[in-house]
Amino acid sequence: MMRKKLFLFFALSLFFASTSAQSPVKYFVQFTDKNNSNYSVSRPEEFLSPKAVENRNKFNITITEQDLPVNRNYIEQILSIDTTIVLFTQSKWFNAITIYATRDSLEYILDTLDFVKTVEITSTMKEKEERIYKPHYYKNSRVPIVSTPTSMDELDYGKAYTQVRVNNIQWLHRMGFKGEGVVVMFMDGGFLNVDHVPHFENLRNEGRLLGVRNFVNPGKNALRLGSHGTMVLSCVASEIPGNLIGTAPKVMVFLANTEDGRTETKVEEDNWVAGIEWADSLGCMVLNSSLGYTKFDDTVAQPRSHADLDGKTSRASIAATMASERGMIVCNSAGNEGNNKWRKIGCPADADKILTVGAVDSTATRVAFSSRGATADGRVKPDAVAVGRRTYVANPRGHTSQADGTSFSSPMLTGMVACLRQAFPNKTNFEIMDAIRKSGHQAENPNTLLGYGVTDFLKVYNILLQEHTIQSGNGAKVMEFIFPSYVTTKNKLIINIFSEKAKTVSITTESRRTGKVTAKKHKLKRGMNTVKLSFTKNKDAEYDIYDLRITGEGIDGRFVVGSED
Repeated sequence: MMRKKLFLFFALSLFFASTSAQSPVKYFVQFTDKNNSNYSVSRPEEFLSPKAVENRNKFNITITEQDLPVNRNYIEQILSIDTTIVLFTQSKWFNAITIYATRDSLEYILDTLDFVKTVEITSTMKEKEERIYKPHYYKNSRVPIVSTPTSMDELDYGKAYTQVRVNNIQWLHRMGFKGEGVVVMFMDGGFLNVDHVPHFENLRNEGRLLGVRNFVNPGKNALRLGSHGTMVLSCVASEIPGNLIGTAPKVMVFLANTEDGRTETKVEEDNWVAGIEWADSLGCMVLNSSLGYTKFDDTVAQPRSHADLDGKTSRASIAATMASERGMIVCNSAGNEGNNKWRKIGCPADADKILTVGAVDSTATRVAFSSRGATADGRVKPDAVAVGRRTYVANPRGHTSQADGTSFSSPMLTGMVACLRQAFPNKTNFEIMDAIRKSGHQAENPNTLLGYGVTDFLKVYNILLQEHTIQSGNGAKVMEFIFPSYVTTKNKLIINIFSEKAKTVSITTESRRTGKVTAKKHKLKRGMNTVKLSFTKNKDAEYDIYDLRITGEGIDGRFVVGSED
């Protein structure tokens, strides 16, 4: 049998060598095994970064054969078949590669190889792909500056003032959590001028732009392609006080171009897989993907059906779940099909164990274009919701503008997740995602439109913390009682403040519904004080209070609201 396959292999090789070039095609080639690998699960430092190995050890995540790189000998044998074959991406989790060739029906000769399991055409191209002479990869050459978190640093959000407060992320910022030390991957369709746009000046100057890679065409600089990724990144990492502050302005980032703006073909899902595997190997703990796939331009790939939204059909969806099982928090946009015939989320938004993000406006009201759940197997989607209507972003020209789409609600939430990851470095990704779902304003009665509802990150913080004490900077007081829920049936907020001496504090609230600001003074006695604030229920949100501040001598504004129940 082996002799017959070899004879067929050489016969077909000679046939292809004498055949004129045809239309260019990309193939997904999956191998049968990883036999005779040069790598071993006992030596993970050879294929995972120190940060990735540290993460696996910290959370007791087993490194398996699935994490081993693809067998290089198999790759070389395929590349030797024909001079037109070019290697594009590799997937260790699927034990596969994506190749490009300018001859039709290459799958026949690939099928003769004993180590090839499956061959699939993923893209038929109208024009030839540019040859890769030297992969372009930007890598930060200096040690990133990670600033020391400072509590009660009131950020001047500028135009982002309203959109960050819908999810109460300002409270984590005030507590000193702005994403310091957290590495986030952004997978998108190009990051034009991120190396020049003023919104990212601090990101660049502090060495927190760690690396940029192009999986679509490795020879091209992703910083010279596409505006979408630039706008997405600004939702998180922009830092111009008084103009635009992102939801985690101090994160460290990697950027991966996985989206091919020329077409919409199945190969982009495999680019996506390669990107998330890169994120895993680097030790990224949070990832944003403002991408989704439901239909394709060419005829070689069948369009998705609603039945395919099971998290197990798309390779991108499967890879998203695999990344989650390796400790990563994956945030993916729900999609913008809510008003269209499709209506549903796409892939990989249907993945299990990730956060699928829908969109609301700055009043916390759902926007009609936000794609709907649930998944084909009945899981609630979306998992979380943030502002995706008239969201303030930075464009590649360096201007602050507005944009619509779950493409922007997803990174808005991604930055907030990064702040949580900083606040709770020892919590697992599953604990954090579970708390995020529980914090939604309709968590007890989720639906297909908003899923678990508008995420409240002060509540998420409380759920994860449960019981904690914070001391003011001068050591003069302690105040913070934690309860999982701080909305009462009697429409009251309970604030516990400890004071070493009698004093007066001012508590200022802002209405989500009307924008009205109310300031009221409260006298404190020595010891523990309980202050009750009444508020009005808002039909579009769980409670009407939009923001709340405590000011007074020795009061640093940190507190936790609790329930009377």
